[in-house]
Order: sequence, then structure tokens, then C-alpha cells
Amino acid sequence: MRRLAPRSQDLVLGDAFGDLAVPWHLTTREFVRDLRRILRPGGTYVLNLIDHPPLRFARAQTTTLAEAFDHVAVIAPPAHLDGRQGGNFVVAASDRPFDRTRIEARIAARQGEERAVVGSGASRFAHGGSILTDDNAPVDQWLSRARRVP
Repeated sequence: MRRLAPRSQDLVLGDAFGDLAVPWHLTTREFVRDLRRILRPGGTYVLNLIDHPPLRFARAQTTTLAEAFDHVAVIAPPAHLDGRQGGNFVVAASDRPFDRTRIEARIAARQGEERAVVGSGASRFAHGGSILTDDNAPVDQWLSRARRVP
């Protein structure tokens, strides 16, 4: 990624896993800042991640992205968003706003159950999430503990 020119990408997809977790170094403030460097104005970063209650990783990743981007959206089934269940989350970040109605219309068109939280909804979802840094990104530990909890 460091070899890519500044403002050279419209979209970056994050879908990397080492066993259960996104490799920690792809989750941090430092990585997000470097990624932001390569996005064009209006560009979007979309990340697929897995988390389980109490959703420490999903909340922390949302908080970390919100520090670097003006707008964040979290997309997942309702039971994931309210912390009752775990599984896949899609988190998107951009310097332009997300249209929740448009996102949910596309989900409905494929008969999906996911919901999108944007703006203050994404902030409420992330509440209490820590910012992940190169010095502190315990993603693997959080997920392995969450998986063991009945």
C-alpha cells in the first residue's frame, strides 16, 4: 500500500483474515491514516470483520475509522448491531456521507436482513470503543476470549 500514489484509489476493500481475526496491523490508527492517504476525495474504505459480544473489536474499529474519516457506516444483522449475537460486520468509511436508506434498499433488493447505522447511529454503536494503535491493538485476544464465552 505504501507504494501507491496519494489520492490514487476510489475504493479500498479490507477482507483479510488470519484465522478468525483481521491481522492487527491492518486495524490501527497508523494503517488507517496511510490508507486515507491513497483514497481520492469521496473515496471509500470498506472492511469486512468478524466479532462476537461484547463487540470490543467492532466498536474499536468503528471508533478508529471515525477518528480519520468524517463518515462511518456499520452494516450487519440487527442482532449483531445490538450486541445479542456475533458474526460478520461491514464497516465503511469515507469523507462523504452514507445514505442509510439507499444502503438498506440495496440490502432489501437481495432479500437481506442487515441494517445500516450511519452518523449518530454509528457513533452510538461505537460508544466506548478504544482507538486501535500500533502500540495497542489486542484484536486476536479480544476475539479468542469472545469466542470462548457461552
